[in-house]
Amino acid sequence: MQPDIFGLLSYQFQVGGLISNYPSGGITGYNSFNSLMTNYVYISFSSGPKGDTPKSPSTHFVFSDFTVSLGEYYNNTNVDSVTNIKRFPNVQDVQLMGKSFVPLFTFESDTPYLIPSFSLMVISSFLNFYFRPISKKNNITTFIGAYGYMDSGLLTNYTFYAQHQSISTIRDTFSFNIKEFEKNLIPINTNNITQINSWLIIDFSSTSPYDFTPFYITHLSTKYYKFPFGFKKGGLGGYQYSATFLLPDVISNPENISFSTNSFFKSSDSDGFTSFVKSPNQAPYSAPVYVDHKFYHIYDSFYLLLFNIKHESPIYKISNNYRDYFITTLSSGTDMDGWFEMIVDTRRKVTHILTNQFRYFVPSIDRYYSSINLKPFKIPPILDNIDFFNEIRDVSILYKTMNVTNSKAGNILYFNYTNLDIETPINLLVNLPEYFANQIQSTVILPEVYLDNSVPAIWNSTINMFQVEFFLPKNSLPGKIPFALFFKNDLFILGQSLGPNAEFNVISENCDLYGPIFENIIKISNTISGDFLLVGWNLTISDPINGFAGGYIVIKGTDGSIYNKTIIPTENIYSDTYFVSVNISSPCAKHNLIITDVALFDTENNNSTFSIFNEYEGFYRSLFNPFINFIGDNSINKISVNCITEAIDDTPPKIISVYVDPKEIDISSNLRDVVIGFNAVDSESGLKKDALPMVYLSSVDLDKIECPIINVTVIDKFNSLYRCTVNVPLGFGYPYGLLISIYGLVNNGGTFGGYSTADLKENGFPHSINTTFALGYPIIEGVGRISTLGGEIWITGKGLLGVDYAILESNKLLVSKTIGNSAILLTGIPSLTPNTKYSIFVVKGAYISNRIDFIPYEKVIGSPSPTETPSTTPSTTPSTTPSTTPTIKCSGTPECGGSLKGYCNSGNCVCFSPWIGVDCTSKIILVEPPRVNTSDPSSEIETPISNSSNIKEAAVYKSFVALIALRELDFNDVVINQYYFSKWLFSEISPLSSKYITNITNNDGKSISQVTAITEWFTKETNISFGGSDLTMNPSSLKYTISIDSYPFRDKLCRLELLMSASFTSSKTDDICSSQEFTTTAAAANSKDDNEISGGNNYLKIQIGDHSMFARFLKRGIIDDKTITVDNRQIINDDKTTSTIENSGYHSSALIGILIPYFRNYSTIDPDFSVIIDNQSSSPSSPNSICSQTSNSGLSKSSLAGIIIGGVAFFLVIVICIIYFLYKTNPVPFKLIKQRIFLGCFISKNFKSKY
Repeated sequence: MQPDIFGLLSYQFQVGGLISNYPSGGITGYNSFNSLMTNYVYISFSSGPKGDTPKSPSTHFVFSDFTVSLGEYYNNTNVDSVTNIKRFPNVQDVQLMGKSFVPLFTFESDTPYLIPSFSLMVISSFLNFYFRPISKKNNITTFIGAYGYMDSGLLTNYTFYAQHQSISTIRDTFSFNIKEFEKNLIPINTNNITQINSWLIIDFSSTSPYDFTPFYITHLSTKYYKFPFGFKKGGLGGYQYSATFLLPDVISNPENISFSTNSFFKSSDSDGFTSFVKSPNQAPYSAPVYVDHKFYHIYDSFYLLLFNIKHESPIYKISNNYRDYFITTLSSGTDMDGWFEMIVDTRRKVTHILTNQFRYFVPSIDRYYSSINLKPFKIPPILDNIDFFNEIRDVSILYKTMNVTNSKAGNILYFNYTNLDIETPINLLVNLPEYFANQIQSTVILPEVYLDNSVPAIWNSTINMFQVEFFLPKNSLPGKIPFALFFKNDLFILGQSLGPNAEFNVISENCDLYGPIFENIIKISNTISGDFLLVGWNLTISDPINGFAGGYIVIKGTDGSIYNKTIIPTENIYSDTYFVSVNISSPCAKHNLIITDVALFDTENNNSTFSIFNEYEGFYRSLFNPFINFIGDNSINKISVNCITEAIDDTPPKIISVYVDPKEIDISSNLRDVVIGFNAVDSESGLKKDALPMVYLSSVDLDKIECPIINVTVIDKFNSLYRCTVNVPLGFGYPYGLLISIYGLVNNGGTFGGYSTADLKENGFPHSINTTFALGYPIIEGVGRISTLGGEIWITGKGLLGVDYAILESNKLLVSKTIGNSAILLTGIPSLTPNTKYSIFVVKGAYISNRIDFIPYEKVIGSPSPTETPSTTPSTTPSTTPSTTPTIKCSGTPECGGSLKGYCNSGNCVCFSPWIGVDCTSKIILVEPPRVNTSDPSSEIETPISNSSNIKEAAVYKSFVALIALRELDFNDVVINQYYFSKWLFSEISPLSSKYITNITNNDGKSISQVTAITEWFTKETNISFGGSDLTMNPSSLKYTISIDSYPFRDKLCRLELLMSASFTSSKTDDICSSQEFTTTAAAANSKDDNEISGGNNYLKIQIGDHSMFARFLKRGIIDDKTITVDNRQIINDDKTTSTIENSGYHSSALIGILIPYFRNYSTIDPDFSVIIDNQSSSPSSPNSICSQTSNSGLSKSSLAGIIIGGVAFFLVIVICIIYFLYKTNPVPFKLIKQRIFLGCFISKNFKSKY
């Protein structure tokens, strides 16, 4: 008896003949008995006893005609030490901060067992004890356990037991008075359900404030809905709920529908209600006729199921027990009599196939579906005649020892079968569950959560054997890790049944199974920052071994606001502090902000997660709580907002216009993007900053998808334009269309609001989208495995019959095999680079499919034949984990200019206004707006003469911005088209904003695109949004917004490059040096972007004397409403660009290219530029320096201090390039996103002659 992949103690054996009854006699312990097929037995026991004896659960089993005896797992001479017990918290009274997130304790033990004999007595009963290992070093394992099963508000005693030879002894006891998470009951005071044909309108209200509880609606199946969906109006004094749902034409009559606010099922009249719905069409209700089916093997465990169904009503959804497929499964015929195709993964247990959301049942597994030919419905592979135990042979493992200390390790399992088709799907799962619970599962199948960790076996034709190449992650658990070979999801052979030749041992001297946690939390409350109130948390995230890889945090306000914060790790991944904040506008309503959800991941994907509503999971989720150090403080995730000026506004924001494009989509095509824009106003308190609403698209069967707002144009504090783009899932919404609803609008007075589909219709706004369907469009949905050696790869999807070829990077791949409409095999793939993402698409006549990405898997290095199996893996020297966390210092002496100018955060300076720069020693100087240029969008800004007492040292600095050209590059970055900007059409938007339009023409003089540039001057600090993130425009800054519509790319492998020139010139020409530097760093120097805490950026610094132009280019952009990585580069000696750059000691210019990937609708990028005063002048030792001939070796002048004190600076912000598809019928004014971008610019050859 040994541990298995399910976390149980188990034994597997074969008997000769049928097993007719459950064994009796000699059985002890909590156990499960399973018969695999007809003569294979799998018997398993809970992971450790629930009692005070560590005796193995059973010694023998007595059947009617034979007895099976097993050996002991627990040695009765063993004593498990338990030391260094720490409780979280170590106090008696505990108020939980999240549902079922109970107190925890950690302890160390020298137990030799993979599944130790630990148990927990609660009061006087041994209940399921949730625990797991989190680290191991020097044979000492650290475990974490949960104090579960509390009586809320009552003192409960917990006693912890561990093995001491033949008995279990008490190692710790403690009493807690645990109070469950405070959750408000939400009584429903009024409710109403109205059915208008196929529309079902649900309305109800409550006088209690909403507390983020999910709502549940049950109609055939149960769906849950999170805030803000359905909330029409609300605040701290209650709410009104109104949502519109769509019904199919024909349903059974009537059908029950129920609504609940507290659980899946209504428990009382105060927390829910029940009603009935009628069929919109009174046509007769009947079940479909299931005619025939066929299975075809594709690759690994994937099969194509082809089946014929007839029905009197349209079939709009085909489902099995784990996935909905919609109408796009139709491959031929009609939606009332057609052949449908479904990709089946036999690693998952397929129990049945349904049509139209549980209304019509069709074959269940192993059932007969036809009385004519008595053909049963069986999921392949059909392995009834295979003797798995006796016919497996030649089993061996490549490396008997795997060392995963600080690096992953690979291995290969070899085996063969006497009588087995080499195409038979076989998968290896090497696994130890995340936690143990002293409980057992009633059915034993391949765990769904571990499917991605299973590895398929392949046939090696060179040695004529099956082999499985697998890797174990770095710093994983040491010892003999359980594994199993799966033939189907419920048919397997445990590794313990394969004999000693298959065993391997894992060495891990730095075992780390624990996700990142919050080591320290400091609340930052009610800090005034300009016109805003800054509220947030300084979170120290620690992961000392594997390191922090990233995560996200959701913050919700009791006024209905929601903020999603992404955390990107700094260079110090082992421990660093991250500032997560929210800017609150003034005036505002007093309310609370709550961290409701957290997910943190380390570099090996170990996670720590938290949610105040732990609806679907038990106490075991507590074992992953990132707030472990703060369980006793249920207020640590809450901050009260005390407004500078308080305002109460009980009127929700209003929508005054809505734009939807297109009005109809073909949900079978590759063009399924829907753009929705709307204009919202709140004339009283104003719209709450950064509290973004949500757009929903709903279909029948309570299904919905979200369209998150990503583009916001703030006209003023009372008026904003919102825009979202969503790619509708394949087949979703056919044939009944999609309903639109908008919720989550929040004002500054503490009131939120929204519009149901019925509300939008009542106000005369677009409220629905029609859907159509056609056969034949190529769509890629999945891609098979391929190694770095290249070769061949399977593509699965829809409409793949008749594909001409595929494109992988620049390689054209031919189709060598086609199965149905849903799978093709591509060959001729060259060798690939490890850990690199590749993109592939297919071409079918005039149609090009979507792209899909994949990463090739690595081969196990040094693979000798099984007869040459080495005993250990090649030795490597593991990297040393630092014993102390390195500290990343910020720039400047003192750091960040001292405490009055800024502070250090994650290795970057955060400056206090008006100080800016990488070290907060440069100061913002207010200057007059630039003169409006009516010829083109170039801008020249002049700083005043400095107040130096030495007139020779006084200087005027000028910067010049120019938009040079747009050029198209192929996949090798070779220029294939280049367009220089020339004539512009000028119009004034406001005294501080201008608009310029020019056309791009081809060689024939035909206009192929239009370029629009909008300039806007900022006179005060202004906060703007970019890609869901917050940025600040400083006073005296000029922003350029450039948009390009409908560019005709040569193909999807091409991209655009926008060329921008920047020059910086000084009137002082003697004794002065200029320098340039273009670098890449890890984080923005003074970014106030709190949604993305840090990220890689490019920087350009042009310096003349003690003044500099400092430019930041974010390495991200928004492509068709999705935030992706973009590239920036400095262009030097480019023979394709006619612009010449002549630099000197008093004049320096740079040409920058911003690379824009292929897009369909539009793209947005966000560089920024500024002019600052430096502590030291540029000198011959500066990077890429040029000095004037009379310069005194670049030595600094004594008057530098006077220049720094009385000098001048300005901000010139350039270029958010928004490239989008221009919809001619768009009634919504397209006012582009505001960004902070500073630039002092280029090309002024005659500047010197003016002085």
